[in-house]
Amino acid sequence: MLLVSAANVAVYSTQLFDEFLMRSLAVFLLATSVSMAAADEKPAPPQVTSVAPLGGTPGSSFEATVRGKNLKGTEALWSPSVGLTGEVLRLEPGAADKDPDQLRVRFRFAAELSAGAYDLRVITPRGLSNAVRLLVHQQPAVPEQAEPHESAREAQSLDAWPATVHGRIAEVGEVDFYAFYAKAGDEILFRTFSSKALDSGLAIYEPTGSWFDPDRPSRLAFADEPVEYPGQPTEAVLRRRFDKAGRYLVRVNGFWGYGGEEHVYALLIDLAPRNPVEWPPAPPAPLWEERGWKRRLEPDRMARLSARTILESPPAAITVIDAEAEPVRLPVEPPEIEGPTLITGVIERPGDIDRVRFSVEKGDELVFEVQTPEKSVPQLNPLLRVVDSDGIEVLTNIWSRVNVNDNISKQIYPKTQYVFRRSADLTLEIRDITVSAGGADMRYSVLVRPWIPHLGEAHVSVDRLNLVAGKTEKLSVVIDQEEGYEGLAVFSIEGLPAGVESVMGAEVDPVKPPPFNQGKKERFTTRSQKATFVFLTGVDAPLTPEPVTARIYVRPAVKDELGDKILAKEILVMVVSDSSQYKEKTALTDTR
Repeated sequence: MLLVSAANVAVYSTQLFDEFLMRSLAVFLLATSVSMAAADEKPAPPQVTSVAPLGGTPGSSFEATVRGKNLKGTEALWSPSVGLTGEVLRLEPGAADKDPDQLRVRFRFAAELSAGAYDLRVITPRGLSNAVRLLVHQQPAVPEQAEPHESAREAQSLDAWPATVHGRIAEVGEVDFYAFYAKAGDEILFRTFSSKALDSGLAIYEPTGSWFDPDRPSRLAFADEPVEYPGQPTEAVLRRRFDKAGRYLVRVNGFWGYGGEEHVYALLIDLAPRNPVEWPPAPPAPLWEERGWKRRLEPDRMARLSARTILESPPAAITVIDAEAEPVRLPVEPPEIEGPTLITGVIERPGDIDRVRFSVEKGDELVFEVQTPEKSVPQLNPLLRVVDSDGIEVLTNIWSRVNVNDNISKQIYPKTQYVFRRSADLTLEIRDITVSAGGADMRYSVLVRPWIPHLGEAHVSVDRLNLVAGKTEKLSVVIDQEEGYEGLAVFSIEGLPAGVESVMGAEVDPVKPPPFNQGKKERFTTRSQKATFVFLTGVDAPLTPEPVTARIYVRPAVKDELGDKILAKEILVMVVSDSSQYKEKTALTDTR
């Protein structure tokens, strides 16, 4: 039975009414702010979603279609790579707001361009677009035929290879078949390079037929990306040796069965080289990366870290040892390391464990960094485990924490820092966490070194700024404070367009919910500092015909000393006209 007094009802009703008033006020304020924002709306920047075909050969010139949003009034195509130029031919605006604009262009690739992937952007009166990647390939380009080729019987014939076929999975569930001839002993490499929308897959068939269907092929091999994991590429790579001469088929498909105008691909067919091929072409490396599995761990690591701080004395030199050249497996006594040491080795077989010994004093602060230069997470999952002389575990590189659903989350990390509470003789074990992986490509590097408080990676959420003449814009830069760095980070920015001034600003931190149980967070993450640049663009600031590269620098400041400038980030900047000028310009363009 539920008993409710009249007083409780009155209080409850009052609370409901107050809550209603507060919500109504919030809705009113939100609507007012939206109306004010609409009255002074910043022009939406252009966005490119796909290019077809995706590329061509050095020295070639070809027409292509660029699809995206807000492409009206496109003035130019832009790439930071010398030798890649483009000409705007015409624009086909989308029929409705949700339909993409289509830009017909002509690309010209200089003969000296090397094979690889190159960024392309679009410039409109609204500013600079995001980047899409174009492929420069050495194999002759072959266009996909207009006729259907979704079956083995209808396969498009490739008269010769090496070749790069440019195609599209235009509809949901579509597959594309291509026929080619191979000689006995040919080892062929098949690769895809595709738009962001397409997660491509490859399959090789032999047209053997069957008792039920003479056109039915037999599948010989299939390949999707090596592993599906956040941050890993989704391109398919397949290497196949053909034991007998004959006609074969290669099929391209969308792994999830999706399709559409944005699902564009290039299929590269060539003789397989002797050594493994890195694919797809890697994007430019970040200026500084602290906590990635593939960042460089080399003998100059201490010197590189010291350049990001101010030290009273030069850092100690790093000793390099090869775990495979030393007797590091029990019952043989593991070797002992002292001072900063870079350990290189291989998880040669499932269950393989490499060990080294070291000693610490109470209060010692050590960092354990792991690099996986070839296979990486989740194929190679390096587990570091430090145990004392009694076999008791002191630390690992596993971060355990309780998430908001009260579930325990565990994850290995490429960097772990630890303060030892007592003096001890310890053993470091290096293995794969699965106990089922091993091989010659399971190489690792582990660096054991003392803490060096320093400025870490700088994080900026955008790669471009379209500044509106006569208005302000802000940009926040967050920089990590690694290993207990307590100094200042002094920021500056250089290379802004004429008429643009930058000043430093401050903003209120957003209200954050109370944290859940984050475990030993201090071992695996770092604190950070945030700086906010406010850009003041003059009303008479000249509009930029193409982007300029602005460089954000940071300097460590410890006590009364100021360190050298460190290039933290590069960002592309343009000055564009305001909404009224843009609408007037596009209206004139449409009239013409």
